[in-house]
Amino acid sequence: MQKTSLRLLASSALSLSLVVAGSATALAQQPTPPPVPPVEEAQPAQPATPAVEPAPVAPPPEKKSEASPIEVSYDKGIKFESEDGEFEGKLSLRTQFRFELNKGTQDGAEYKEFFSLPRGRLQLEGHVWGKFTLYKLEFSLADKLGFAFTKDLWLEQQFKDGKLGLRVGQMKGPFNRQELVSDFASEFNERAITSEWVKGGRDLGILFNNGYADKAVEGLEWSFGLFNSFAQGTDKVTVACPADPMTGVTTCDAPTGGVNRAGDWSPAVFARVAFSKGAKFKGYSEADLEGGPLRFGVGLSYKVDLAQLRKGTHTSLVDNMQQGVGLDAALKVEGFDAALGVFLMGFRDKQTGLGAHIQAGYFVMPKKLQVAARYAFVPNDTDPDKQDIEVRGALNYYFHGHQWKWANDFGITKFADGAAPMNKSDKAQISIRSMAQLTF
Repeated sequence: MQKTSLRLLASSALSLSLVVAGSATALAQQPTPPPVPPVEEAQPAQPATPAVEPAPVAPPPEKKSEASPIEVSYDKGIKFESEDGEFEGKLSLRTQFRFELNKGTQDGAEYKEFFSLPRGRLQLEGHVWGKFTLYKLEFSLADKLGFAFTKDLWLEQQFKDGKLGLRVGQMKGPFNRQELVSDFASEFNERAITSEWVKGGRDLGILFNNGYADKAVEGLEWSFGLFNSFAQGTDKVTVACPADPMTGVTTCDAPTGGVNRAGDWSPAVFARVAFSKGAKFKGYSEADLEGGPLRFGVGLSYKVDLAQLRKGTHTSLVDNMQQGVGLDAALKVEGFDAALGVFLMGFRDKQTGLGAHIQAGYFVMPKKLQVAARYAFVPNDTDPDKQDIEVRGALNYYFHGHQWKWANDFGITKFADGAAPMNKSDKAQISIRSMAQLTF
């Protein structure tokens, strides 16, 4: 019994050991629980801080283009102007289409009729780098004989806010108001015979002026220039057609002129002073298209050939010089206009001669239908004691001023008997001219 008790006690102890060991093993296999964080004390609530947006970052400045935008408009031509006004160019096309009929008054004279393009011009003018640096290009596309050449090409720098100008290039010499009037601003198809007699036209040179050259604004204007020659006209193309005295056959030489003069020069000095009264007076445009009260202008011109400062075959330098003095005037009032030119010319190896022209026009239909008349005389080239005379009338209709008009003139030009220029009647020549003019 005692042994049985011991066995029971040992078995109970073993069972208890196994139970304890199993429990320990189970506890060892369970994951360790995470530590419990300490309990923090409650903090008082803080006011919410508003969100601060970051300051906007300015974009980098754009690089300004040096080019200026161009504005295009119309002002008696297509005008291109930079936005800043520093550059301007006005492009215009000026055309004339004419029918002409001529007949001499001598027995057996025949009619001569033909169509022609007396003038076709392309013009560009304006200013660069400000309003005081001016330029002009006028290019002839088909003047009379169909040859293209430069009419005007000059630059002018003005000073003292435009009250003093220096112009260089090919331009009209400041002599004879009617010469300064544009071919497209006349009442007649052509200028009076005085214009050719005084040797008008364009030439290369340099011109000082008070900023009003060939504009005739109200007040005083003056011009002083030095040019290549006394007898201008490099803006013309001419063809000489001499007749053989033995055979009577006429042959024409190659066209000359219309190009810049080259070689030695024969310098001539030109000077002009004029005064105009009337704010709306356009003294270098014929016909009173502006209308209004009395406006007028008068001018005095002088030119002298310096004869290269040589007396040549003459007894003195003065005898070798050619000189000319011109007095001109223009008047406009209520649709009526009048113009006058008187010239005293002393050409080399010829006696001093007097020539003049006077003309007037009136709008019988305001600014539309105009009648005009002209009388002119000059000494004959061969016999200065005789005169060549021009008498002419005109009937014009202005659709849109000088820009679009139908100009008609008719009359007679009488040359001293036996002393007529080539291709002209030796007594008188009747002519009728009808011309459509369009400029834009």
